Amino acid sequence: MSRTMDVSQLPDAVLDSRSLVWWGTIIMTVIETTVFAIAVAAFFYLRMIAHEWPPGRAGAPSLLAPTVNLLILLVSVVPAIALDRASLKRDIAGVRRMLWANLAFGTAFLVGRVFEFKALHCWWNASAYASIQWTILGLHTTNLLTSLIETAIVLAWFLAKKPEDHHFLDARLDAVFWYFVVVTWIPLYVVVFLTPRLR
Repeated sequence: MSRTMDVSQLPDAVLDSRSLVWWGTIIMTVIETTVFAIAVAAFFYLRMIAHEWPPGRAGAPSLLAPTVNLLILLVSVVPAIALDRASLKRDIAGVRRMLWANLAFGTAFLVGRVFEFKALHCWWNASAYASIQWTILGLHTTNLLTSLIETAIVLAWFLAKKPEDHHFLDARLDAVFWYFVVVTWIPLYVVVFLTPRLR
């Protein structure tokens, strides 16, 4: 005798950890965090064996531009949280507004990143110190660019068509990835811009 089950009441899409896409995003952030940890370990290894850190001709990085940019990034968490909540409510207009806001804040942070590179006072090939500083900034910049591209794609979809239920998961994961961009930059900011000032 065969048994059948009525699944008509189950949702077409889920917007949380029951989704495989959710776990794919989480695993990706774990991998990226490991890459950052390796770069930071290399930074401190090079600092340990260096005779002078930073090299005298480079000097310590400037703090003004990086600190302003950090504040921009911290404020950007507000629209990311609002995007997350709007996605859970399936609020199309709210999702569109917060995707625009995320794109604006991300672009502002990316422009500020140019000034952060300048604040290092060295080119990537000047020394081991310069190379690891540029590498850490570069790694975080790739995550930033990835997030901005994702945001632009999700926003274009929400503007072009009426989204289906599962597209709200895409919007929610855009916010989750932005949390990752913010959370990882805080310790990296300390490593790149503050620790070279310590003797």
